[in-house]
Amino acid sequence: MSIPTSSTRQFKYQPEKTQPGTVYQYIKSNIDGSSPARVYIRMPNEQIIDVWKFESHNYDAAHVQAHMDWEIFSVDQLDSWVVTSDGASRQQARMSVSPNEASVTVELLGMTGKTQIGHFPFHIYNFDFISLNMSLRHWANPEGELNIGVVQPNFNPEIDALLNYEGIATLKFIGSEKRNGSLCRKYSLEGQWLKGQVGQLWVSQSEGHIEDMEIPIPDNPDWDDFKFNLVSIQSMDDAQWERFISSEITKLAPMGEE
Repeated sequence: MSIPTSSTRQFKYQPEKTQPGTVYQYIKSNIDGSSPARVYIRMPNEQIIDVWKFESHNYDAAHVQAHMDWEIFSVDQLDSWVVTSDGASRQQARMSVSPNEASVTVELLGMTGKTQIGHFPFHIYNFDFISLNMSLRHWANPEGELNIGVVQPNFNPEIDALLNYEGIATLKFIGSEKRNGSLCRKYSLEGQWLKGQVGQLWVSQSEGHIEDMEIPIPDNPDWDDFKFNLVSIQSMDDAQWERFISSEITKLAPMGEE
């Protein structure tokens, strides 16, 4: 087993920047805006990321809870469920990380697989780089260059793996510009994983969250490429969040009425 490389020393964890209770609403879509889905992100405390995704088909929702390890600035546990309009929840996948072994174990539909990680921090592209989003505000030199490991579920049936380590991607600061009316640091995103193409990220200069992200390859076969654009930010306590999500679930079409 090879020893992973690391850029975790480029981060300094600052608890006040996690902003528990803040709700970020994004629209996930293709870069041209087609196939939109609503994504709501909230951290109830300094470690847990709670995410709900509602797609335009409107017959179920995706619910993900992830736990951040601020030693490796990566998720160390993740659970995902499919939720229907009656509130029924069916677990889809579970992921756990062993930093000492530099490995990720995935349980999916009765199958189990283990993948070695070559670089920390690492982030799951299929998780919409949300752990990267929550981590960037702790980057000590946000006008520099940063390597991250990229992990992605395996969507190729010819490959016998549940999860692929896609290698290192590099964030490079380009300059400052406004995005969504907010002054942002703009970054390029490059790496072998992108097959010679280049992604772009705009990160709020004052708060550190991602305002917009455009990457020319999809994070899911249902899309052609990837855009993740911030729509709103608000604050909710636990009870408000629960009521809000419950109201969104009731808007889903009952099974058989899609």
